[in-house]
Amino acid sequence: MSTLVFQNPFSTRFVQPGAIPWFATDTSAGSLLFRLYDVGNRAIICGPHGSGKSTILSHLASVAQRQGLKVHCLRICSWLDVIRVIRVFATIDPKQSVVSVDSWELLGFFGWFLCQLADFRSICVVVTVHERPWWNNWPVLLHTKANDKTFRRLVHELMTQHAGSETTEFSGAMLNDIFQRHSGNLREAFFELYDHYERHSRIIRSAK
Repeated sequence: MSTLVFQNPFSTRFVQPGAIPWFATDTSAGSLLFRLYDVGNRAIICGPHGSGKSTILSHLASVAQRQGLKVHCLRICSWLDVIRVIRVFATIDPKQSVVSVDSWELLGFFGWFLCQLADFRSICVVVTVHERPWWNNWPVLLHTKANDKTFRRLVHELMTQHAGSETTEFSGAMLNDIFQRHSGNLREAFFELYDHYERHSRIIRSAK
């Protein structure tokens, strides 16, 4: 007798930055990295919550690493992260490194200081922000804004790659409703789909 395998395609490990496929823009991660070089090696990725900034940043870091650069991936969550960022900016070799910083605007005054340090040392940096901070005048590499078409495509891809042996389908109307209620926040929309998928899986299990 075959055993049903349940694997929620909207689990964190499948939708975290870097795990989600590159569908967020009409350009490639490689071309964005070249654009970063063209604008002076320092730029920001700007967009609202859940619009794909962290995912794009992760893909850019992967491309830079494949090109032989030493990549420093940083995320600002606490004061300890601020200290870590300052240490990286002060000690890395600018000619061989790329730095990515997620949630850059949380640095506050230290962000202004690090902008000056990065400019002075010619460090290659790309950061994510929800809105450009007043103290950062780096060019915008990309504005992120998710749309319902991208959301449906990502759902289809996640279901194709990671769904279990049972069949679960989400109607286009349901996906559009979820996307609109979360105001285009892909992260929150995936959380809701996770719950829908779990409920469906429990129903199938109880029927066996």
